[in-house]
This record gives sequence, C-alpha cells and structure tokens, in this order.
Amino acid sequence: MNQSREGVPLARVAPAPEGNPVSPDTEIHKHIRGRGLVSSSALGLVDGLVTNLAFLSGFAGGISDLSVIRFAGVAAVLAGAVSMFFGGMLAARSERDLFVADSQREAYEIRHERDEEISELRELYKKKGLSEDEATMVVSRIAEDENKFLEDLLTNELHVHESSLQSPYVLGAVIGLSFLLGAVVPVVPYFLYSAKTLSLYLSVALSLAFLFCAGAWRGRLVQKPMWKSGGETLLIGAVASAVLYAIGSVLGFV
Repeated sequence: MNQSREGVPLARVAPAPEGNPVSPDTEIHKHIRGRGLVSSSALGLVDGLVTNLAFLSGFAGGISDLSVIRFAGVAAVLAGAVSMFFGGMLAARSERDLFVADSQREAYEIRHERDEEISELRELYKKKGLSEDEATMVVSRIAEDENKFLEDLLTNELHVHESSLQSPYVLGAVIGLSFLLGAVVPVVPYFLYSAKTLSLYLSVALSLAFLFCAGAWRGRLVQKPMWKSGGETLLIGAVASAVLYAIGSVLGFV
C-alpha cells in the first residue's frame, strides 16, 4: 500500500489503461450529473402520478359518467402541469434572488467589516479541524482575492454556491413535463375502456406499477435498495388513492 511522507496510507487508485494515462482533471469516480434537476424530475413525476391517481380514484368513486371522469382527468393533467411549471420557475427565481441578496450583504460586510469577516471564516475552518495557525494561513491567502473571499464565505457560512442554482425556465420545464408525464398515466385506461369499474382497476394497477418503477429509479440514483424505494413510493400512492376513493364514495352516496 502506498504511503504519504507522514506514513498515512493513501487510497489505492486503479491504474490507467495502457496508452491512456489519467490526467489530474480526470474524474475517476463518477458523480450524479444535474443533481437538482434529477431530484426535481423525480418529484414532478411522482407528484403528478399520485395527485391524479388519487383525484381520479376519488372522482370515480362519486361519479358514474365516464365522459365526465375523462374530462376531469385531462383538465387535472393540464392544470397541474402548468401550475408546476410556473411554481418551479418561481422557486428557482426566488433561490437566485436570495443568493444575490446574500452575496451583496456579504460583499458589503467584507468591505466595511473585513476583520470581523476574516475572524468568522477563521473560526469556521477551525471547526473543520484546522489549528489556529493553519486556519489563519488559509484565510489570509483566501482573503487576498475579494471574489474568492466572498465565495468562501457564502459556501462555508451560508452553505450556498452559485453553481447549485438552476435556470428558472429549465427547472420549470423539467418539473412541469415530469408532472405531465406522471399525471397522464392514471388517465390512459379511462380512454381505452368504456366500463368505469374496469378503467378504475386498470388505472390503479398501471399507476402503482409505474410508481414502483419511478421509486426504484430514484433509489438507484441515490444508491438505496431499489425494492425498498420502489415499495415506499408505491405505498404512498396506494394509500392516497384508497383514502380519496373512500371519500368520493361517501360523498357520492350522500
């Protein structure tokens, strides 16, 4: 095993293929790309499916006219997708506005309360395990560049970074389209069959299967057991649908 000069073991690194040396910038361990968009996509997909499945189950419990159920399902799909698009867009824009406000405040404090900001950053590095001298040296070097100083304060004190911000339009589109895709699934059987009961059963079965697959996909991304993540997502959809179907049946009976 390789060792550092102080005798501390170093992590083993797999050798590069012959004739293809690894450069310092080569990423050995792959990371999840677009982490924020992936989580937003999973949220929109599951939210759309659970919302419309529960809505249609409750609606079918109280309404017998299949054409009305179809119309309500399509309306819920479109309304939800548009709402999620603008909701995601506003959320991303709010995050960006908050980041700008934080940056302006910290930049003002760096210019007018520099010693205090240096002291705060030094304490943050000491909490990470650096000694007084090491923290002083690191912060002194960082403080030489005002932009780097500001970036380090935002990262370590407020835990925000510009790279984590999403485009409002991209985020809105991802959430809106994901919701649309998920919300369409429970509606499809109502257009394929003319019997309400059969459509309802197929809608629930298809949606629960889709929910399990979506949950398993999310579990794979976050390195959780796929069956566990899929089962949790399926259970949420099943419970929500059963509760609203019971409510719809009661209201329909009354």
